[in-house]
Amino acid sequence: MENNSRNKNSEIILIVDDNTDVRSYIKEQIEDEYKIFEASNGEEGIIKAEAEIPDLIITDVMMPKIDGYQFCKEIRGNNKTSHIPIIMLTAKAALDDKIEGLETGIDAYLTKPFSAKELIVRIKNLIYQRKQLRKKFSKSTILKPSEITEISVDQKFLENVIKFIEYNFDNENFTIEDIASKVNMSISQLNRKLNALIDQPAGQLIRSLRLQRAADLLKQNVGNVAEICYMVGFNDQAYFSRSFKKQFGFSPSEYKKSTV
Repeated sequence: MENNSRNKNSEIILIVDDNTDVRSYIKEQIEDEYKIFEASNGEEGIIKAEAEIPDLIITDVMMPKIDGYQFCKEIRGNNKTSHIPIIMLTAKAALDDKIEGLETGIDAYLTKPFSAKELIVRIKNLIYQRKQLRKKFSKSTILKPSEITEISVDQKFLENVIKFIEYNFDNENFTIEDIASKVNMSISQLNRKLNALIDQPAGQLIRSLRLQRAADLLKQNVGNVAEICYMVGFNDQAYFSRSFKKQFGFSPSEYKKSTV
């Protein structure tokens, strides 16, 4: 039920629908551009979403076991999947039905029969919007979880990850595995989640936060460059200096002098 052979570097889309013909139709429209995974009901969809962390989900409303509304609530309430944009397909055209869907956190609503062109445009727009949001925050040297997204689950997730990293600044043995274990994710799930939110995998986030802390300590003149290097968890001063200059445009020594 997966298209794994093509588009290995493309965005991942999960199609959740109990109708095989509908899944096949959607897949035919987009499989040349995206990597596709499929699920035939909401329960299977949740399992696939957690395992693959797709870039976008397309789901039906009426499905066995878990309907589309409950499926969306589960996705939005799960740390691993709360950030994923969702397109809901439904034969229900009443305003109340659309409002119910929007209240569960869906991003777009398409009424059956839907236009393939409209679906493709919706997919492209949602993925583009997320990319622009990631670019915005990847350029910032100081991460502010409250600005990442309006979804409080994602804010809380990012705040917890950042606090955990900050708590371990002086632990040179601190690893990505420690973070993954803390948030109950695999390393792959963690990196896909962080990439989706801030366009940085876990290793890069750890380094960025350590360097930001080093910059703060240099401003406060609490020690020399070598001391600060070890205080924030680097055990190689040359690597620390190269990384610092890459992030801030100055060597640690130059940065320290400029803030005196």
